[in-house]
Amino acid sequence: MDTFFEQIIPIKKTGTSLMAVIGIWLLALVLSVFLFLIPFLGTFTAIIIFGLLFGAYKLTSLFNTEYEYIITNGSMDIDKITNKSSRKRIASFELSGVSRLEKFNPHLLNNVDKKKLVVACNPDDPDAYFMVCEREGKGALYIVFAPEERLKSAIVKFIPKFIANSAFK
Repeated sequence: MDTFFEQIIPIKKTGTSLMAVIGIWLLALVLSVFLFLIPFLGTFTAIIIFGLLFGAYKLTSLFNTEYEYIITNGSMDIDKITNKSSRKRIASFELSGVSRLEKFNPHLLNNVDKKKLVVACNPDDPDAYFMVCEREGKGALYIVFAPEERLKSAIVKFIPKFIANSAFK
């Protein structure tokens, strides 16, 4: 029997991201007003202003992010979904290769290679966990994620037993 579990985690907007969105729109509006006042552009003004506003929309849509965890027959995939329209696979691994699983503590990231780190949840989530997965020929992958109870029970089924005994406690 095939097993399939999925969970979507929306990322909360922080004060920094809200300020970035406001800054992008203010800059686009200021530049639009400035371009409108330049007389020698003529009919190209409307096209350039439309391009500025469309660019501001595209940039701010990058701040609408959520992550999806998918477990299928012992393999786990983590996808990043941007603006509910674009999906990118950021990690894929076998759960049998998990070598560490514990409650997340920011101090765990001190000796981690940032290129192999996947943070797929809200940074201040109290239910976040830290997982290290060994991949063949690619080295370790470090994952910070926040699974719900259904996903936790599915993960425990596929990880090595000596890790499953203390996982999610």
